[in-house]
Amino acid sequence: MGSLVRVGADVLNGGEVNSKPPHEIGLSEGASVVNCDPREYRGAKTRNGRATFGGTNGSGTGVKGLKAWTQNAGTSYVIYKTTTVFWHASTAGVASIGSGGTASAKFNAVPLDNILVIVVDGITPKQWDGQTTGWGDLGGSPPSEAKYAAVYVSKVWLSGNDGAPQTVYFSATNNAQQFDSVAAPNDAGSITSQEGGGDTIQGLRACRKWLCIFYRYYTEILIGNSVFNFAVDRLSDHGLVSQTGHCGTGDVCFFASDEAVWMVAGARASDITTAKVREWYRNITDKTKITLLLKGDLLLVVDYGTGVGYACDYKTGRWSPWTDQYWESGDTSNDQILYVGPAASTTQIWKLDTGSTDQSSAIDAYWRTGNIGYGWTDVKKRFGGLSVHAKASLPAVVVTFYKNGSAISSTKSLTFAASGDSGWSLTGPRNDMSAQFHSFKMAWSGPGTLYGFAAYGEVTVDDGQIPLEA
Repeated sequence: MGSLVRVGADVLNGGEVNSKPPHEIGLSEGASVVNCDPREYRGAKTRNGRATFGGTNGSGTGVKGLKAWTQNAGTSYVIYKTTTVFWHASTAGVASIGSGGTASAKFNAVPLDNILVIVVDGITPKQWDGQTTGWGDLGGSPPSEAKYAAVYVSKVWLSGNDGAPQTVYFSATNNAQQFDSVAAPNDAGSITSQEGGGDTIQGLRACRKWLCIFYRYYTEILIGNSVFNFAVDRLSDHGLVSQTGHCGTGDVCFFASDEAVWMVAGARASDITTAKVREWYRNITDKTKITLLLKGDLLLVVDYGTGVGYACDYKTGRWSPWTDQYWESGDTSNDQILYVGPAASTTQIWKLDTGSTDQSSAIDAYWRTGNIGYGWTDVKKRFGGLSVHAKASLPAVVVTFYKNGSAISSTKSLTFAASGDSGWSLTGPRNDMSAQFHSFKMAWSGPGTLYGFAAYGEVTVDDGQIPLEA
């Protein structure tokens, strides 16, 4: 005697929600996913691909910083560094604009006053106008050394001077080459926010209404819009763990600490890492090799030391593994193209989140359910069938069947209609799926969206106590 019962998910969550143990995963939560876009709320959608930009720039030690810059005249540039050489990349190839600085150091660059201010450890601040062949020294009495740069309230802010490691310097308004506080318009200057302290500034990140000043073990926030009302306060007791571990746009920014990834919005810092992502994050051996990248609602958190990347739709809190990413540096252009450079011996610039393939190969994705007990965890069930709901033209889906967490040897391939809004495909009963828990991995190769599934199992009295309501 038994009862055929159904557990279903008519709408899948494309990302991971992993705040529960596997046996408590609900109808719209995935135990694990790969290469799915967390921004897609209707189901598990294959993430977008990537493509190379410009030509390969020979061998090096990876891309040590990257800046996408659109000049006032509308001309766009992608600037990056390998060892001590700075390059300008275009669709036609690459050309050097200057050299210098510590070989392993990453540079920072910000635009103001129709020039690009470039700073890196080991050389004086530089400026490049995009027109001349090479760069020149930044004028107007800037600090003799800087490693970090930002633009806030139409001023260039610099820090990272070894002689004054707790000081931020700011230029005159709308003048990137005037750091003299005496010369007109007399609104340049500096702020030392921790005189005599032992911690040092590790980075700057500006939003519309504040400037984050990252130390190694805490974070400060600077507010105000002129020299008359600038104020610095403690934002968080968590600091920046990696030089490339922060990003931002508009009214929000993000930074990587020892424990988690934090979002700063409304001048408050919030932990946005879910349970499973936090477990992965805290187990990263070398957190100095964490890079944060941002495009619209998509936040990428990359451990380029091991080549693992996670993606987050930070407005909904959905996460998904982005997989196999060694991106060390990156920046998003004005037209929302995310350019990145890898931590690799062959130097290439890539455009992420574009196209349907990873250059020339299809993207392999999967979505795996949690363990399904059909409401009764201590009763053995016979598998009755699995219906899969997908967007029309989704490539063939290979279903791997699991009982009590272990895969069985045979799989099933499902196909879907090539037209219409959606399609269903059904697997039949399996004699080898008698277990307390059933689960399913649905894998495909190429662009498409998996909307949902319905799993059926026969609750029996072969083993365990069947509830009266069944």
